[in-house]
Parts: sequence; structure tokens; C-alpha cells
Amino acid sequence: MTIKSTQLLPAFLAAAGLLLSACGEKATEEKPSAETTSDDSALSEFVVEEAHAELKQISEVFANPEPGTEVVIGGEVMGRMNPFIDGRAMVVLGDPTKLTPCNRRPGDECTTPWDVCCDLPEVIKSSITTVQFVDDDGKIIKSSLKGFNGIKELSYLTVAGTIAEGSNAENLLINATEVHVAKESPYKDALPVSGHGSEAEAAAEGAPKE
Repeated sequence: MTIKSTQLLPAFLAAAGLLLSACGEKATEEKPSAETTSDDSALSEFVVEEAHAELKQISEVFANPEPGTEVVIGGEVMGRMNPFIDGRAMVVLGDPTKLTPCNRRPGDECTTPWDVCCDLPEVIKSSITTVQFVDDDGKIIKSSLKGFNGIKELSYLTVAGTIAEGSNAENLLINATEVHVAKESPYKDALPVSGHGSEAEAAAEGAPKE
């Protein structure tokens, strides 16, 4: 398949940029997407059975988002309250080495843990990417990724693709060429890594006072 770079969807990426504020607060502008069905025939050619052995974390790629660069990343479906877009093969992935879903924070009963609302805004901004699946004409496939091949919030995906035109220090967009959906996230038992209740915060609280 020949993949052509497409332009960013400003409204979607702006929404992915951060509508959440303090831990526990929810953005009233966003509404969770309805359950949608996917056209498996349009997306199945992207699926690979084995994950790539070598990959980069999303935050690493974000640090130097050169359009046209081929990359392999791993990430969880997280980073905003609604990481999918209805009727389009697009998904927001977050770097699990930088972000922590709320359900991995002891005592947090957030009903939408994938919004990572307790993480620091500046960390979220540089630790998420929008992955899109385009056809031979460079157009985004008109089929929601939610439900396709079991993909849902907090699914762990390994994605091979190309950094798309329009990517910069503010936004990272990847045109996928291959995707592997893990049965479970390798970070499912990871401790919080940033924001409220993180390992760094706990260490800071236990440090001797000067």
C-alpha cells in the first residue's frame, strides 16, 4: 500500500490538546463517542499478527517530529476523554512511560481512566500522538477504529508508519502502515509515572527538607 501524508484535522487535534484540567474534573465540551461498528475490510490489511520487536516511545518521537520519517511506536489508547473519532479511522495514543491512566492510581475511582486527567498538562501534550489510517489516495478511511479487532480505550497498540505532514513541536500525527493489537498492555501493572500520586511525587514528599 502506498501511503500519502494528509493534513491534520485541526478540530480533532485541538480537542486532543487538552480539554481537561485538574484531577477529577471533566471537560463538559466533550461527549464520549457512541458505540460504532467498523468496516473490517478497509482496515484489516493494516493488521499484523506479531508486534515489532524494536520501537520508540511516543515522547521520543515527539521530540523530533520530522515529516516523512518512518517510525515504529507503542502506546495505549489514552490521552483524552474520547480518544476515537466517529466514522474516521483515527485514534489518540499515549506514551505509557510518561502517562498513567487513573485506574492505576490507588484509590482513584475515575470512570474514564483513559483521560489521564491526573497527569501534568505539559507531560500529556508531549506524550500523545494521533494515529490515522489512510487509503491509497491519502484519505482517512471512513470507519471508526473503536471495536475494530478489539481496539478500545486503554488497548495497547504497536504501530508502524510515517510521520505525516503538518507534524511539529505542538502536534504529532502518524500515518499508519501496520498495527498490532496486544491482548493486554505490558504496562497494565505499572506504577504512576507523573502527576498526582506519581513515584516522583512520592519520592519528593519523602525527601529530607532543607
